Amino acid sequence: MTSIIGLDTNLIFWMQEHLVTEVLSPWMVGVSAAGNLGMVWILAGFALLCTKKYRRTGATVLIGLLFSLLVGNMLLKPLVMRLRPCIEYSWMPLLIDAPKVNDFSFPSGHTFSSFAAAAALWCGGKRQWGIMAMLLAAAIGFSRLYLFMHYPSDVLAGAVLGLAFGRLAWYVSGKM
Repeated sequence: MTSIIGLDTNLIFWMQEHLVTEVLSPWMVGVSAAGNLGMVWILAGFALLCTKKYRRTGATVLIGLLFSLLVGNMLLKPLVMRLRPCIEYSWMPLLIDAPKVNDFSFPSGHTFSSFAAAAALWCGGKRQWGIMAMLLAAAIGFSRLYLFMHYPSDVLAGAVLGLAFGRLAWYVSGKM
């Protein structure tokens, strides 16, 4: 476990030193903001609900988001209680405001919800939407590392959990 934590810390600091630029920073702030509260995915889910042809896909997106809220934010974050890098290393300059100290890091909620919604869109049969959603989800996850809000393992766990629970949401929506 110590080696994983060390690798996480080394990677996030390497990113800060080698990838953070004045050109890329505004884009990363914007991409991260797109994932705030899952709003981009909530809007997509409700928009899809309005069309009979895509109603199940819309329901799947919203169920996936509910799973990410319950499992990620309400179960895992309080259970693991991992501090965010921006809290642990408060001397690092930030591009966005740091969250509260008790807003824990593991798993990344932005990444979990994004990959859950992307997996739901992928399962919904529109591969073009699924590909675009996966790319956006990956960009949102990367932005959380770039902005020093999460460790790589937080983002990786969020992506894996999101894919799994997005697929589960597709199964659940078929039983409704």
